[in-house]
Amino acid sequence: MKKILPFFLILFWASSCDVLDQIPESNFTPANFYKNADDAKAAVNSVYDPMNTAEMYNQVMWIIQDQATDDSEWGGGRSTANQAKNDLDKYTFTPATSTFLSVWSTVYRGINRANTVLERVPGITMDTELQTRLLAETKFMRGFYYFTLVRLFGGVPLLLNETTSLNNLQVSRATAEEVYAQVIKDFTEAEAVLPLTYTGADKGRATKGAATAFLAKVYLTREDWANAALKAKQVIDSGVYDLWANYSDAFLIANKNGKEAVFEVQALGGGFNEGSFMQGYMRPNFDRVNNISGFGDDPVTKNLYDTYTAADKRRDVNIRLYSATSTPAAPASVDYPAYVYKYLDPSATANGEGSNNYPIIRYPDVLLMYAEALNEQAAGNAEAFNAINKIRTRAGLAVLPSTLSQAAFRDAVLLERRLELAFEGHRWYDLVRTKRLVSAMKAQNPTIVVTDKNYLFPIPQTERDANPNLTQNPEF
Repeated sequence: MKKILPFFLILFWASSCDVLDQIPESNFTPANFYKNADDAKAAVNSVYDPMNTAEMYNQVMWIIQDQATDDSEWGGGRSTANQAKNDLDKYTFTPATSTFLSVWSTVYRGINRANTVLERVPGITMDTELQTRLLAETKFMRGFYYFTLVRLFGGVPLLLNETTSLNNLQVSRATAEEVYAQVIKDFTEAEAVLPLTYTGADKGRATKGAATAFLAKVYLTREDWANAALKAKQVIDSGVYDLWANYSDAFLIANKNGKEAVFEVQALGGGFNEGSFMQGYMRPNFDRVNNISGFGDDPVTKNLYDTYTAADKRRDVNIRLYSATSTPAAPASVDYPAYVYKYLDPSATANGEGSNNYPIIRYPDVLLMYAEALNEQAAGNAEAFNAINKIRTRAGLAVLPSTLSQAAFRDAVLLERRLELAFEGHRWYDLVRTKRLVSAMKAQNPTIVVTDKNYLFPIPQTERDANPNLTQNPEF
């Protein structure tokens, strides 16, 4: 979290031999670090930190979660020298594609930091209430990291203890069921302890509502509709969250960690090396802000733009469609110059200096999970219609007719998720869990070949080279 400044100097690898007889006081090891409450807080802050790196939510996760879907595609006069982006975009990736190793290694770094905290912080003499909360935050983050891995790769090595040496690291994959069981356990134990809210500099830390919302998402992914509805309803009934009056309000920097924010990756511009890259990387290179060119990541498909109706207030918040006569003007070489617009920070002085938080779960996501889970249990549920209609009404759309069939309501929820949560990292997961990835990609661009094997990404080849016990996902 960006108000939770990371502690980069913590060393989480113990060593059995000393390189020097004297260890400088500026070098931290597990033996000389975990001594007091400040050490515990710094260690937990470092567990959050991998989220706001280029290998996760400062670029790579956008490519996986958005660009590998029907919402975004390179081409049409655009070009990129980044082969990994093109491979994800066109589904020509292999186990050697660097994107997968970036995510894998970064997430496991976060997991190892979490395991270290869970083993060492209990031994610190400190305020018991704070200690308990910090351990709950850490369990939340470990659950979050494993949930990321299992949704992308399926079963993965399930490591629950601190790595203290480079020996015995050739661990086999646990089953997806085993990983999900641990994810549920971590989120449940965190939920029991975490506070509903924070104040001051602690805003942005994991809360009870965030743990409960993630449990709803886990159960939704597993098609455990009853528990998904139960957990989503607990978030709704907590009284902590609500919709902003205007859709655009949710993305104002002044409203960070506001009433729609269930869990966000924190960003802090201003030269602290803690800013967001979204506001620069998603803006096209011909649109300069403070004389800074963008990069045009996640270029928006015509398929998505046309899915919004003209009355939908969300379209022009999420997407800007340029033209050859707009200001700034798009190059004539770009066939369809549409780009992500919701994360603009006009005050940013560099591409990595945005103060935009990245929303991982917003309250509308919870409402839509609730509506979906209720509908899957029985058609015609009034609460399901009420939940989705709250979101549609704010967007300027008519309420859904109460006569919708179960199948039609299912389609309506998935469509609403696409429009409401555009470029917030949900589309790929939604297409995968509903088994619609292949058909959606074919409808958007039939030249992109997507098959059933693509419901999981390949295990990184570099990891398999180092660990022969790692099996590969089918057909890779």
